[in-house]
Amino acid sequence: MTPHRLLAACILTTLGATAAQAQTSIYPSDVGYYGEVAYTPIELKVDGGETSNPQAMRLIVGKEIHKNWAVEAMYTTTVSKDNKTLFDGEITHYGIAIKPKVALTDSTELFARVGLSHSNITATTGGERTGADVSYGMGLQTKFTPAIYGQVDYMNYYHKDGIRAQGYGISLGYRF
Repeated sequence: MTPHRLLAACILTTLGATAAQAQTSIYPSDVGYYGEVAYTPIELKVDGGETSNPQAMRLIVGKEIHKNWAVEAMYTTTVSKDNKTLFDGEITHYGIAIKPKVALTDSTELFARVGLSHSNITATTGGERTGADVSYGMGLQTKFTPAIYGQVDYMNYYHKDGIRAQGYGISLGYRF
């Protein structure tokens, strides 16, 4: 099992165990933890101008530490390449971020995300790039129910060594 698949399995197991514990706990149901699953079309671009648009899935596990702050662990991986003949790429990305946020209404928040991350980008034109970088982004989140919310965001995952990985995400989250 590759380290990336192991990390994804650990995150999913943690989410499942925490959700099961939350259902049987005598404590209040909202303890500040949440999980998100996102569809994220990534734009991989090299300095020469070539682009590739692999489709990715992003998993986030987070903890609210204050009404305006949260910390998050993120894992993103390619689920479908775009299979261009001249430039084809894929990405695996993981990191930790802080998430400052501000309420716009009772159910909608504007947020930013900034953190340290590690990316492994493979491209037919640029070869393979692996390294750490600052990732950042911003988005809008709205509650559907007290526990379920939706999110739209834009993230810059990697911009270093002549290659950039960025894109928007559409997420569904659950608070437990």
